[in-house]
Amino acid sequence: MSTRRARPVSGRELKTPAAVPADPDAVVPATRHETLRVAIGAIIAGFLALSLSALHGDMLLYGDAVAHLGIARGILDTNAPGLGTLGGVWLPLPHLLMLPFVWKMAWWQDGMAGAWPSLACYIVGVMGMYRLSRRLLAPRWALVATAFFGLNANLLYLATTAMTEPLFLALFVWLVLLTLELVEAARRAESGLVRSRLVLVGLLIFAATMTRYDGWVLGAVVWCVVAWVLVKAPAGQAGSRRAARARGSVWPVFAVFTVLAVLGPLLWFGYNHVFGHDWLDFLRGPYSAKEIDRKTSTPGARKYWGWHNPAWSLMLYARTAQVDAAAWETG
Repeated sequence: MSTRRARPVSGRELKTPAAVPADPDAVVPATRHETLRVAIGAIIAGFLALSLSALHGDMLLYGDAVAHLGIARGILDTNAPGLGTLGGVWLPLPHLLMLPFVWKMAWWQDGMAGAWPSLACYIVGVMGMYRLSRRLLAPRWALVATAFFGLNANLLYLATTAMTEPLFLALFVWLVLLTLELVEAARRAESGLVRSRLVLVGLLIFAATMTRYDGWVLGAVVWCVVAWVLVKAPAGQAGSRRAARARGSVWPVFAVFTVLAVLGPLLWFGYNHVFGHDWLDFLRGPYSAKEIDRKTSTPGARKYWGWHNPAWSLMLYARTAQVDAAAWETG
């Protein structure tokens, strides 16, 4: 009986072990490809909303939107240009973002000048919401949470106006996301990532405090969370000089972060002092909400349920939020 020599197996014929499929429900940070697909969806939804709003002439329904556009246009297009035209009640960042667009007369008149920054903030906010949700939820539920945010009719309309909400919501979402990343990095003693996130979070707090007064409270809360986490963060391997140096390098950056967190309110106090002759002019000046309410209210009349009653106010606020979010209740 003849024997045959075994033919040598080529490299192409060698079988490699099959790769273990990734868990489709794993809670992991979003990839760039995932975020890009969400961004494309947000762009489509945003431009559809913008088309409808422009078609029906709805971009200037809010009187505040008209006022924001007027302030933005008046920063340079005035007989006395200068910082004093930024206003004294509304914070300045939204008006500064409109500056490149209000120069076109037609866009200023029809409200499109305010729609472009708001639309960009809407898209960035939806991207941030998906990245935040992806760190907390499985992919399908992250998409549900993002859709709940991005397809909200109120937000879609505001994204076509000169209102400040789309900008502030985008800053809010990214602040939460980057703060979460900072906390996780601190717990893993990754000092390099902690330092970079401290700077980014500080810049976002500065932007938020120059957008809405809500941002002042938000910035204070984020600062307290970050300070607490850094104080309680592990110091790395015991006795490691390198770990000790790395931990020590975080505190100078934390000082920069603190300066950025308080810089917005301090600048606004100074602005009101110089141009309004009262560092609290935005709070008690002639154009403040308090003075407008006093001038337009009947003396001695009860204003509304919850007036000077925190319990009633909390209940009414919670119920309003519930009705606003529940379409099945309102139709």
